[in-house]
Amino acid sequence: MIKNNIGLKQKIIGKVAEFMVNSITSSPPIAEINKTLKDSKVAFITTAGVHLKKDKPFNTNGDHTLRLIPRDVDFDDLTITHDHYDKKEALRDINCVFPLEILRNLKNEEYIKDVAPRHFGIMGYIPKVDLLINESAPEIADILVEDNVDIALLSPG
Repeated sequence: MIKNNIGLKQKIIGKVAEFMVNSITSSPPIAEINKTLKDSKVAFITTAGVHLKKDKPFNTNGDHTLRLIPRDVDFDDLTITHDHYDKKEALRDINCVFPLEILRNLKNEEYIKDVAPRHFGIMGYIPKVDLLINESAPEIADILVEDNVDIALLSPG
């Protein structure tokens, strides 16, 4: 009986996953880079579930919302709420999934012009993709434009 339940569970998860896939039939618009790295302000976006400890944790059953992370954050003030990957190493060194310290170093070494004032933590498990596309992504884009960001780097968990 248990073996049949496992098979049924896998079939249900497979069916649900079919609804999570969003097919794209055309190429996305590609933004032209007209600045050198040395002249660029860079932001970071991670789907690893990184957020400030004082922020509301992500709903690990699926959460499309975002968490803002300031450029001058103390790394001890960050945590991860995500149950869909092994986050043990990332909790030891957040730079594994959210390399803000590396961006700071790149600025100090003058490889980039500046580190954006705000960065983004989201959770990669988002079953309701339409909410990500219609709510979260436009909100992130608006903030990136407001902060005059030239390049946004993305990282999964």
